[in-house]
Amino acid sequence: MPLNSKDKNSPVSATFKNEPVTTIDFKKIIREIINVWYLFLGGVVLCVAMAALYTYLVSAEWKVNSKILVEDSKNAPSGLGNASGLGADFSSIFNAKSSADNEVQMLKSRQLMTNTVKQLQLNVRTYSVNGLKSTEIYQESPFKAEVKYKVDTVLFRRYTISFINNNKFRLTNSKDDIDIVATVDQPVKLKQYDLTVSLFPGRQARGTYAVNIESTDATVTALNESFTAALSDKQASTIDLQLTYPHPKKGEVILDQLMNLYLLSNLQKKVKIADKTIAFIDNRISLVGTELNNVEREFERYKTRESIADISTQSKVLVSSASEYYDKLNQQETQLNVYNDLVKLLNNPSNKSVIPSSMIAPGDVGFGQTINVYNQLLIDRDRATLGYKPGSPIIQNFDKQIETARQSLLKSIEGSKKALQATLKTLKVQNNSFTNQLQQVPAKERGYLDFQRKQSLKQDLYLYLLQKREETAISKTSTISSSSIVDDAKSDFFRASPNKRIVYSLGFLMGLILPTFYLFIAQLFNTRIKSREDITAATNIAVIGNISNNSTGENLVTIRNSRSVISEQFRSMRTKMNYLVDQNQPNVILFTSSMSGEGKTFISLNLGSSLALNDKKVIFIELDLRKPKLSEAIGVDHNAYGFSNFAISDTYDLKKLVQPAPFSSNCSIITAGPIPPNPAELLSSPKLGMLIQDLKKTYDYIIIDCAPVGLVTDALLIEKYADLTLYIVRERYTYKAQIDMINDLQESGEIRKLYLVVNDIKAQQGGYSAYGYGGYGIEEDSSWFKKLFKKN
Repeated sequence: MPLNSKDKNSPVSATFKNEPVTTIDFKKIIREIINVWYLFLGGVVLCVAMAALYTYLVSAEWKVNSKILVEDSKNAPSGLGNASGLGADFSSIFNAKSSADNEVQMLKSRQLMTNTVKQLQLNVRTYSVNGLKSTEIYQESPFKAEVKYKVDTVLFRRYTISFINNNKFRLTNSKDDIDIVATVDQPVKLKQYDLTVSLFPGRQARGTYAVNIESTDATVTALNESFTAALSDKQASTIDLQLTYPHPKKGEVILDQLMNLYLLSNLQKKVKIADKTIAFIDNRISLVGTELNNVEREFERYKTRESIADISTQSKVLVSSASEYYDKLNQQETQLNVYNDLVKLLNNPSNKSVIPSSMIAPGDVGFGQTINVYNQLLIDRDRATLGYKPGSPIIQNFDKQIETARQSLLKSIEGSKKALQATLKTLKVQNNSFTNQLQQVPAKERGYLDFQRKQSLKQDLYLYLLQKREETAISKTSTISSSSIVDDAKSDFFRASPNKRIVYSLGFLMGLILPTFYLFIAQLFNTRIKSREDITAATNIAVIGNISNNSTGENLVTIRNSRSVISEQFRSMRTKMNYLVDQNQPNVILFTSSMSGEGKTFISLNLGSSLALNDKKVIFIELDLRKPKLSEAIGVDHNAYGFSNFAISDTYDLKKLVQPAPFSSNCSIITAGPIPPNPAELLSSPKLGMLIQDLKKTYDYIIIDCAPVGLVTDALLIEKYADLTLYIVRERYTYKAQIDMINDLQESGEIRKLYLVVNDIKAQQGGYSAYGYGGYGIEEDSSWFKKLFKKN
């Protein structure tokens, strides 16, 4: 009995049955990589070459670093809270940042960078051109390019400069269609500006150069993107500055200039505050001086009118005692006048002028600290407007703090005034006591004392204002910036980008990733069977034959004395097939496939030839009545008397139907005959069964080549006569979805004893050369076989 592949205990099942792959086959992956090693090598070479080209063409950049120290005083000292009762620190109420954080924002402000760009003319850059690569040059440049603008908005332009000699140069720009020869030190009139090129003394201009001119805003934007400023530490008031620039020396100059402009701006703000203070004091001096002059003139007229030359010695003691209280009264009134002036100043919310805290009496320390806090808030707000718009949250926050501080000052002043007024009231009572005692003194002397008191009051106030003005003027001339440079700008020794090691590593990695991605995508979208693994992963049907690619193009490759790889594969397939059939009786072997072109005719012809070489009688029946190819492959005419004639004939002439095969005396053939209009009906004829039974009496193997089962039902009509059905699958040709159809045919029982044969295996694919007979096969010349067919 023939062995069935479904018999779990059969040796064939143990030998040929393929289990589905459930784990990752790393060997297969390695084989796939080895098969396309050239793809990975090419990818690595190409990507590394592109990485080298990138590192060559892209401008190198260096990081320039510096450090600056700023005073980090909080916005509200404890004095303000003690005076107003609002707490010791306004910053805790409004969550205001420290002054160091504000300085960071000022350093990053667009205005500061704009001033730096304008002073250094950074929007005009000079390059040395060497082929496709352009390198920015700075102090080593042999010439200087100066620009005189004609328009407000400047569009980017790149001009190529080639010096003809020390007096002439060629200026080109393809965008504006400019190609002119210009003179050194003479302006070249262009649409947006006049460009003047001047050579530095003692330098030679050789080669090709380029000048890039762009708007100031564009340059500021680019520099701000490559500039960073941040606190060195949360507990420190130092700020780290870093600028990334293509030219290390020029980057140092830019960063140094930016820090110098920042320090100058800081100093100018302090000078401005001092100027406002002096202006306020000058105004008060002018007013008090006028009042003092008026008092002195009235006093002079009084003494003249009353003819007073000296005060009586009798009133000296009384006057001395009264003068002591008068002095105290004068001091209190002076301080009260100062408070009144400050109230007038603070009652105007729009007045953002600082208050000279030095005008407060030395004993009132708390009130002086309150004024210092108010002044500091005004200074911080003024400085913050450089980096923020008027309506920004930071400015609004400062305005709220200033308003709160102003109200606190007014409350503090009101409390101080009440205390002064109480003191004045007491002094006046005591003064009235002395006045009553002086009632006996002549009225002239009393009037004299009144004038003297007024004069003393105004004179003390005037001298006080003069002293404070001098102190403010001295502080203005000795004002230094509250910030200082800790580290000057210094570029790193090694460039920051491009990092060759990283770029080359990425290039090498991409050279491996891209082919892998390509293979993944190709596998993902590959709908055809590519390897035996694709078959074993999709079906449990055993594979009994693996036939390599027929590079010779011959139809018959299995002939006597043939030692080629493919002929040995057919011999191996013949040996395996012996386990599947009963060798003691004739066997019918049916060949089919999913679609035309998978090689069933080629495999059926060569397997039959291999059986014939083993001294077996073999007959081929060409039952692909729709597209007969077996007779053409052998070299006979299928239109001669064949099966279609036999099936419709009333006679049963077997001798007329069977023809000898030209390549072997052990082989015969029954051709398809003329193509009929009803192949399925002819194959359903009882004559086919009778024919096969008669042929079994003479032949050991009956090879039936029928139509693809995936297209028509012819194979299913013939299958009942077959002892073994071989289903042909062709690599890179058969669709993966057709494997499901094979599984359905087996599971439904429509085809019994079904086995697979893999055709057209490429020799270079790992696994098959080892599976076959690589190294033992001998490719031989089969030209004699061509001559045989020519003779026939």
